[in-house]
This record gives sequence, C-alpha cells and structure tokens, in this order.
Amino acid sequence: MAALALALGLSWPASRSLLLLLFLLPPTQVAATAHRHHASEEVALSRDVACGQRHVQGKILGGVDALEGKWPWQVSVHYAGYHICGGSILDEYWILSAAHCFDRNKNTEAFDMYVGLVDLTVAGNHTQWFEVNRVIIHPTYELYHPIGGDIALVQLKTRIVFSDSVLPVCIAPPDLTLSNLSCWATGWGSISRQGDTSNKLQEVQLPLVPLYLCRLLYGQRNILPDMLCAGNFKDMKTACEGDSGGPLVCEFNRTWVQIGVVSWGQGCTYPMYPTVFARVSFFSKWIHHHIENTPLPLQPLPALSCTLGAIINVLMTSLAALSML
Repeated sequence: MAALALALGLSWPASRSLLLLLFLLPPTQVAATAHRHHASEEVALSRDVACGQRHVQGKILGGVDALEGKWPWQVSVHYAGYHICGGSILDEYWILSAAHCFDRNKNTEAFDMYVGLVDLTVAGNHTQWFEVNRVIIHPTYELYHPIGGDIALVQLKTRIVFSDSVLPVCIAPPDLTLSNLSCWATGWGSISRQGDTSNKLQEVQLPLVPLYLCRLLYGQRNILPDMLCAGNFKDMKTACEGDSGGPLVCEFNRTWVQIGVVSWGQGCTYPMYPTVFARVSFFSKWIHHHIENTPLPLQPLPALSCTLGAIINVLMTSLAALSML
C-alpha cells in the first residue's frame, strides 16, 4: 500500500503540531451512534447461513496472531502460488476484495482463493481452495485509479462449504452511520517497518479516524466519499503491505458487519498515518446488484475436493518457498 500511495505523488504533511494532536487523541471504543436497521437486516447475502456470526469469541503492524475460527470470513488471495491480498466471504460463491489486487496484467486463471486458512504454510481442517470464475471491478476504479472505487467482487467456480471456521460476513447497508467506533482489521501483511512478514493471520483493533483529520494528513482531494480511515496513532497500529483487500469489521448487536476494504495508505513506513479503506456502505447496492444478477458458474464434474486440493496447494507453495532459500 505504501508503494501505491507514493505513486499518487501525495504531499505528506510534516506539521509537528498536527501529528501531536493526532497522537493525543484517545482510541475510542464506543458502539455506533445510529443506524436505521439492525445490522442483521438487509445485509445478509448467503441464503443458507446467517452472516456475521462466529463461534470463536475472541501481525498487521502492532497486531497479534488470530485464533483459528475467530475471523471465519477471512480469505487469502493467492496469485501464481503466493499470497498477495486479503478478502472476505460474502456468500457461497462470492468474495469481496480490493480492485488493485486484480490488475489488468494479471491472468485470472492464476488466482487461487483460500478460506478457513490461518497459517499460510499449513492447511487446517477447514481450509478450502477455490479457482476464480470471474472478477468484477467497480467502474469508478478505472475512472479515479489509483484511488477511488477500489473494490472488487470475485466469483468462485465452485461453492464454499460453510462450517464453524468458514462463514460469511455481513456487509454494511447504505444507511449505516459510523461514528465513534473501533473495529478490527485482519491480514497476513507486513508486521514491521522493515517489511518482515508472518505466515500467521494477524488481527488488530483500529479506531475510526474522522474524515477531516484524514484529509488533513493525506490532502483534501485524495480522500473521496467512497473511503473511510482507521488507525491507532498512539500505539502505531495500522495495516501494511499485503493486507490490501482484507476486511475492516465492527460488531453490531453481536453481528459482525464489514464496513471497509483495505485500500491504500503510508503502510508500515509511516504508521502514524491511518489506513484508507474502501467504504463498503458506499458500494452496498452495487455489491447486491451483481451478486443477485450474475449467473452462477457451470458446475464441474466431481473431482478433487476443495479441502484436499487446498492441502496439496499449500504444501506445494511451502516446498517452492523452501527451494528458494
């Protein structure tokens, strides 16, 4: 994400007084002040399983290892055998991620999606592997690239099998109001300013950052209405390279709702800057439209199971990595 931010040619403010103000802001951990509907209404995309539920109640920079099953909607997006981005499960066939993870020069057939995965080197009992049927990029991404519209829908070739460790997340409805809220980001991105990575899924709690403060840091024109910002300035916690496409989720009345998709920022290099997320509520109607109107993929003949395929693929990736040492 840092490379993407630098490509924008942004002018990063250096005002000590502004940064001091940001450091003094206490992390807020208060529930959302208002939303018209219960979070469980009009946000579920799965017909068979309730979204936003998890059976495990509970290193991004400053993060800790996540327990297996704690974030059952987490997806690892692989390209050519390597983890490049995160994502989230919306229903049996659909994954939500960031548009910039699927650049035009990438071959769709080279992507693999893993669910039920906590350790990138070891397939768990609930790990499943999927091939990609199609990728739908939001049209404004092409218009405002490299910022704006940074959201993508990925349709799988076969159906996800849900379990206690593999479940869909709810998506934020258009009228969801976010204020004074602390949420969680998860991913396998860098865990230090030096670029160190972890094979274990990381989790970190991130308070939302007011839009006006985010615009002061990144520039008025660079923070669009389809974005939101989150970060812990005091404790230097943020999302980093490799976390792109991953979810930012908040709990509403015991239901987990995804409000953001990791998009861009200064990354681990300057952790005092917040991470910029694609605002899911802004794209909610677009997400529903494509999922409801896109034909399901033709089903292949019975073959290698998703779980067995995942074990073989993870093992092959591990062996390839060892051969490079």
